[in-house]
Amino acid sequence: MPENKIKIKQIDGVTFIRCLVRKKWIQLTPEEKVRQFLIHYLSEELYYPIKYISIEKKIVINQLSKRYDIVVYNYELQPVILIECKANHIKLNPENLQQLLNYNILLRTPYLMLSNGTEHLIYQLNENSMDRIKQLPDKSVIFN
Repeated sequence: MPENKIKIKQIDGVTFIRCLVRKKWIQLTPEEKVRQFLIHYLSEELYYPIKYISIEKKIVINQLSKRYDIVVYNYELQPVILIECKANHIKLNPENLQQLLNYNILLRTPYLMLSNGTEHLIYQLNENSMDRIKQLPDKSVIFN
C-alpha cells in the first residue's frame, strides 16, 4: 500500500495541509489538525480505503443543518464509524458525546469516536448498550 505522506505548506504566514480525502489544501486549524491526524491513522494504520472516508458533510437533524467531521462507510456504502474531532485544547466532555450521539440519530453507525488528538473515546453501539472499547475495529470487521 503506498504511503500517503502528510503535506504542509505556508502561504503568507498561514499554514495549510493537503487533505487526503478532499484532495485539496485546507487551512490547518487546531480542529483540522486532529481531523487530518485521524484520516492518516484510518488510512495508514488501520488500512481503511480513503475512498470510503467522508469528511465534513452536511446532515439535517431536527430541521437543523449540521456537519459531521468524519464518517467511514463500508463496501455497501453504509455508515459504520462516526468521528467527532475537537481541537487539542478542548477537553472531551458529556456535551461533546451528546453532539456525537445526536448526529448518530440520523447516521446510525455501530461505532463512535470522539477525539481531541490526545484523548480518544471509542464506543461500540449494540442493540441495548453503548460499550466503551479500546480501539476502532480492524479493517476486516468494517470491510468484510
